[in-house]
Amino acid sequence: MKTAQIARIETGIKGLDKMMGGGIPDANNVLLVGGPGTGKTSLGMEFLYRGAKQGEKGLFISLEEKPERILANASEAFTGFSDLQDLVKSGMLNIVKIDKWSYEQFIETIRDSVSQDKTRRCVIDSLSVMELYFDKPYEFRKRLFDLMQFLAGGKCTTLIATEAPNSEVVKLEHPIAQFVADGVIALYKLEKKEKRVRALEIVKMRGTAHSTDLVPIEITPDGIKVYEGEKVY
Repeated sequence: MKTAQIARIETGIKGLDKMMGGGIPDANNVLLVGGPGTGKTSLGMEFLYRGAKQGEKGLFISLEEKPERILANASEAFTGFSDLQDLVKSGMLNIVKIDKWSYEQFIETIRDSVSQDKTRRCVIDSLSVMELYFDKPYEFRKRLFDLMQFLAGGKCTTLIATEAPNSEVVKLEHPIAQFVADGVIALYKLEKKEKRVRALEIVKMRGTAHSTDLVPIEITPDGIKVYEGEKVY
């Protein structure tokens, strides 16, 4: 798939980049939507890893799991990423947990990383947890809009994970997020001949033509393989 020449950030996941004409348009905010076990965190970590390997600093902000647990899970899933921990130690890939929720601390962490450390890639995990800290839906929506505007203005391309009710059907619980976000990538675990098959589709991606096919994916020791052009069923 060929599209007009625009500035892009390659995810490094070849099949996924091909589905988007070469990568995510620079500074886009993209939702990763899926149920438990669909690979949202894995995709986010590979996105940061591939960027760090190219000299682009990455930031993973966790609102739930501890950094050491996230790093251990990634190292176990991607055994081929032998230099993953070295990239973390060098500061090219930073994993931060917001221990005591404060929106101000959350924004300050992102602002410092984007403005001072020149972070180009960010992953936030997850939107579902973030929403729990707001009493009023309006306040959550406003803060979410402000966050996405700031990230885009800082030339940071961001993946924001959010939970779907189950792993087979994606029903966005945050319609405002779908409208505010530049892109939505849905991840699934589907039943096929008495086994579960991981799959992916690009629901939307502003600024570029993209495939809308539902395609199979696989999490391998050397990264996620997206079988662009293949059918799940």
